[in-house]
Amino acid sequence: MPDQVARLEKDVADVQQQAAAASKAQAEIAKSVADIQAKLGGDVVKRSDIADLSARVDDVVRQTTATSDKVDQMNARVDRLSQDVQAVRDAQRRAAMPAPTGSTVPGVAGGGPDADAAAAAAGAAAAMAPAGGSAPNPNALYTSAYADFSKGNYPLAISGFEEFAQRYPDADLADNAMYWIGECKFSQGAFKDAVTAFDAMLAKYPSSDKAAAANLKKALAFLQLNKVGEGVEQLRFVVATYPGTDEARIAKDRLASLGNP
Repeated sequence: MPDQVARLEKDVADVQQQAAAASKAQAEIAKSVADIQAKLGGDVVKRSDIADLSARVDDVVRQTTATSDKVDQMNARVDRLSQDVQAVRDAQRRAAMPAPTGSTVPGVAGGGPDADAAAAAAGAAAAMAPAGGSAPNPNALYTSAYADFSKGNYPLAISGFEEFAQRYPDADLADNAMYWIGECKFSQGAFKDAVTAFDAMLAKYPSSDKAAAANLKKALAFLQLNKVGEGVEQLRFVVATYPGTDEARIAKDRLASLGNP
């Protein structure tokens, strides 16, 4: 299940980049249309201008269709992941129930093959469940929180990621959990809180593989707050600190769009 989440996270990042590319292409088309409209006022419109615009429109349509298809595929995967998480939770609840007297398993009468299968399933669930039932399974907790995030259930996702980060600060995914808290805040439009969340993650895990993404999203949050100076400074920091990364490329594009190449 952790591998499924990791693959899903990567695919989400890929789709976000494709959406950004499509948005940039749409902006270029809008500029081309404006140029052609200006020429209609006096200058001769070349056929090559129309052909170029038509090709760009076709390209954007293809990009948008491909992105939409991938979003649909990811939604289906999130649904399957949510079902897996719910199955784990149900299994853990059953495993935590007091053992019945005798050799039968609750819901299964007698001791035939069905009872043996149910007993084996209960034993497997018990192995997955935390000792003493004192803490949730970390993989299930993280996966559940990420599934909530992917489906737009941001308050639930924040609660799950916060619990994971607090209970398992030394886990490999602890930095990711803190990063996704910032993403949830950003998606909610709570940009000031998003900056605070990204700062907390970067302070605790400065060498995280999510550091570049956190710094980029922090810059975008500043821009949303109309703190353009801080946003530009942060974008330049991303370009200088993480050269060659997708985050640096996106930061460069955003700086160019702001007139700060």
